[in-house]
Amino acid sequence: MVGMRRLSYIGFVACAFVVGSLWLVLPSELIATHPPIHRNIGQKAFINTWAGGLSSLSPGPTLQRIRQHTPTLNGIITDDAAQPLEELQDNIEASQNEDYGDLVRNFCIIAHVDHGKSTLADRFLEFTKSVDPNDIQDQYLDNMELERERGITIKLQSALIRYTYPKDGKTYRLNLIDTPGHIDFNHEARRSISACEGAILVVDGTKGIQAQTVTTAMIAIEKGLKLIPVVNKIDVEFCDYDATANDLMSLFDFKEDEILMASAKEGFGITEILDAVVERVPPPQIKRNDPFRALVFDSQYDPHRGVVVDGLIKKMDEVVFMGHELESKVTAVGVMTPELVERDELRSGEVGWLCCNTKDPSKVAVGDTVVLKSAIKEGAVKPLVAFQPAKPSVFAGIYPCDGTDFLELSDALSKLKLNDHALVYEPSESSIAGHGFKCGFNGLLHLDVTVQRLQREYSVGVVVTSPSVPYMCYLKNGKQITVSDAAHWPEEGMVKSSEEPWTNVTVRIPGDCQRKVMSLLSRMRGEFKNKTEFTGGKSVVLEYMVPMIEIISTFFDNLKSLTNGFGSFDYEGTEYRPIDLCKVRVLVNGEEAPGLAMIVARDNAYKSGKLLVDTLREVIPPKQFKIHIQAAIGKRVLAAISIPAIRKNVIERCSGGDPSRKKKLLDNQAKGKKYMAEVGNVSIPFDAYKAVLKALR
Repeated sequence: MVGMRRLSYIGFVACAFVVGSLWLVLPSELIATHPPIHRNIGQKAFINTWAGGLSSLSPGPTLQRIRQHTPTLNGIITDDAAQPLEELQDNIEASQNEDYGDLVRNFCIIAHVDHGKSTLADRFLEFTKSVDPNDIQDQYLDNMELERERGITIKLQSALIRYTYPKDGKTYRLNLIDTPGHIDFNHEARRSISACEGAILVVDGTKGIQAQTVTTAMIAIEKGLKLIPVVNKIDVEFCDYDATANDLMSLFDFKEDEILMASAKEGFGITEILDAVVERVPPPQIKRNDPFRALVFDSQYDPHRGVVVDGLIKKMDEVVFMGHELESKVTAVGVMTPELVERDELRSGEVGWLCCNTKDPSKVAVGDTVVLKSAIKEGAVKPLVAFQPAKPSVFAGIYPCDGTDFLELSDALSKLKLNDHALVYEPSESSIAGHGFKCGFNGLLHLDVTVQRLQREYSVGVVVTSPSVPYMCYLKNGKQITVSDAAHWPEEGMVKSSEEPWTNVTVRIPGDCQRKVMSLLSRMRGEFKNKTEFTGGKSVVLEYMVPMIEIISTFFDNLKSLTNGFGSFDYEGTEYRPIDLCKVRVLVNGEEAPGLAMIVARDNAYKSGKLLVDTLREVIPPKQFKIHIQAAIGKRVLAAISIPAIRKNVIERCSGGDPSRKKKLLDNQAKGKKYMAEVGNVSIPFDAYKAVLKALR
């Protein structure tokens, strides 16, 4: 089979087309993975037993419970439950049976960062032998370099697993999604949830339920997904299974016998979890006879991915993307195992991929509907309900380090946008940084990851402005505008009133950190709403209303510091409240430097202005004339400093004699400096601009 990357290359060179692949799910909206990265790594054996790992651990209460309820732990991976990869490819046509829909299960994994969901996905792949043992490695589905470095999942990933259920001997097709756990990438988790009928809710037994996990789980419940609760890391001695299980039962009304124990690291509990997926997750609703429809929910520079809701699709079919009326021909279809396996067709209820030629990949938008061309002519299909567009909560300017790299930055952002649905951007211009883009993100981590991807994947060096939020500005002429950067703030005197966004923040912390965290939230102008205690006060959930600008600054770092890394938070919803805002301008020798202006609360204007001028004094090089730097609101100066002129010793060669000669030289020097101050310009170096941004962040 021709690999996807090679296929894309041939299509681009020979046909001047970008050959992509469309990932499909029928009918549940399951999200598939990136094209596989061919890895060349050393040998790694499957985990054949768990008892060996157990014997070296201290016998804590959780381990004693396991030993009591588990007579034998040897031989977890059995030939009848796991199917080798070559057998999977040989028997790939088994789904042609009429009852194949009843043997399909679509599920995702919901968990907080570092609670073990990627490791659990690795164990599923190992246990079912879906991946060659020579290729398997930790975080196998996390194929982005940044994901491996940070130990987090950024992009949702998927794989097809075939599992023989021991109670009926039937082989089930399990479509697995490993979703991100960080709040900044919850748009990825939301799309994976909408693609499934069930979800494994993984909770770290050493840390308990985190705020972001609760939020994502509630979304899954609203979508009607069946949740399978799993307490992970039970091999760790200080794992508190009882407390975690009680929290799960209290928050989600689980029954005690529904909660499973597992150690993804050691491979314990894998059989029980897979059995629960087969038993508890309902199969997708199959629509065999309806016209083919697919919903595009993800895309990349080479591939396009989508959800097949009705009908079937096969090689050489002609399709239409309804949003832009873009026609294309299907060149190949197949399934993920998680490697690419080519097939003749895909039908409702299956997860797969298809390749099609598109002249302009940007016209294949997330949320678009793709249908058969013949169905369009007959008028038999209607567009599907698209995903809600992501709503950014953090804005920042991104500019190329070298102003001449604007086109490269523009091209890189357009390609990255295909793969990152939550990223929004529009052209912007700074008098100092030059041409760039104003970008919207889901949070600071999303911003940081985007910058890293631009630098690593597209070799574009960028400078990022200080993050900001969208403010509402009501003008005296009756108009209402939304402003997120100082360059577009109206002049002083034109503004009647202004408002800033507030958000509902849920913070989950250890009980002994409660006083310190509440003090932090109070300093951030937070308003207390509610407090809930769990496990006898060992864990506390606080609800506050907090200004969004406070959340995107240093709140996360401060929270982690105060709670020794055990605190987590989530925020949702936005409401606007009145605040007296103003624009602080920077004047250099009387001339405004618009690229350094900022929007601040009027009460904090002096503090911010003083920070600006003090930073600039350290980074602007001195000239042969005095440089005056001022921070002002309108015409009112808040803070001012001066950089002394460079003084040349013009009387150095004069020794003794008449002092009038020295006086004449000094007078001429003073006249020259006065003239230079009148006609000379101060060019603010880009390094000064970056220093100000760093100080503000």
